[in-house]
Amino acid sequence: MNVIIWTIPILLFCVFVLMILFTPAFQDSAFKVKSWFTGFQVSEETSNEGIEKLEVRSQRNINSIEAKLDNLKPVKPYIVVNTTENRYSLRNAGGDTVRTGGCSTGKNEVLIAGKKRIIFKTPKGMFTVLNKQENRPWIKPDWAFIEDGLPIPSARSASRIDYNTLGDYALSIGDGYMLHGTLYQRFLGLPVTHGCVRLGDKDLDVIYHTLSKGSKVFIY
Repeated sequence: MNVIIWTIPILLFCVFVLMILFTPAFQDSAFKVKSWFTGFQVSEETSNEGIEKLEVRSQRNINSIEAKLDNLKPVKPYIVVNTTENRYSLRNAGGDTVRTGGCSTGKNEVLIAGKKRIIFKTPKGMFTVLNKQENRPWIKPDWAFIEDGLPIPSARSASRIDYNTLGDYALSIGDGYMLHGTLYQRFLGLPVTHGCVRLGDKDLDVIYHTLSKGSKVFIY
């Protein structure tokens, strides 16, 4: 009986202490004490004005990111090339598709040329039309002869000049890669190129006369 009499006050005291520990006022005071020991001071300014300043800073960051995105938006017609499905999408400056169709991209094969290892794949990323040419001849590189099992001619050999492979038009996007025509129309839609993007005659005609120097080319 005596044990029960002493136990009841102790339990009531414990309940009272727990009620104090879980009150918002006590928790706020405890957090402030902890903050004092850790060097981080908490005040009404931190919880109110500090939050407002953080919101302003966050909005500035958002505005800065949006401005950067706006600068990346094309200001003229552009083209998007899907190397997985081997299709292209020609779009106006507003992003609306004006023409779409099949194309051919890199066959992702490897050619061993001496000590060199050449991978025939279409590069991915954002590119720019550097120049446009009609009836551009293809100056065949060494690997073109190696691939065909032919001896490599001299750099100035006439056998390096091919007037038919690139078709009527060619748009250069740098590092030797181009959007151009093809003699092999039946292969359009398949990954068969050495890295360039091949297009059908009618599609290429529209693309050539829609895009201009500086137009964006997105390849993925």
